[in-house]
Amino acid sequence: MDIGHCIDTVTSFLMQGDRLSVPFGQMVLFVLINSFCLLFGRYKLGLLVSYGFVLYWGFIINRDFFVDRFSQSTLGLVVYALVGIAMVIIFIIGFFGQDQE
Repeated sequence: MDIGHCIDTVTSFLMQGDRLSVPFGQMVLFVLINSFCLLFGRYKLGLLVSYGFVLYWGFIINRDFFVDRFSQSTLGLVVYALVGIAMVIIFIIGFFGQDQE
């Protein structure tokens, strides 16, 4: 694995303005669910919903895009998956932790 190639791939992805697809109906559902979470003071649940939608949109719906983009290097997909797992672990610890109120 060449780290320079991975960095070039990521920078070209960010600079070229490629678009990821997010279905409009799912976006409306996301906004509604998060709005209700904020209205009822369920902030941790709102963060869980946000994380779930972002992970679904980024990795499941647009998986072909990322596989095509990082086809020469599986390091990008591995890093993406590891960061996602780390976020899940951090969120679970925070979700079940005590509030500081």
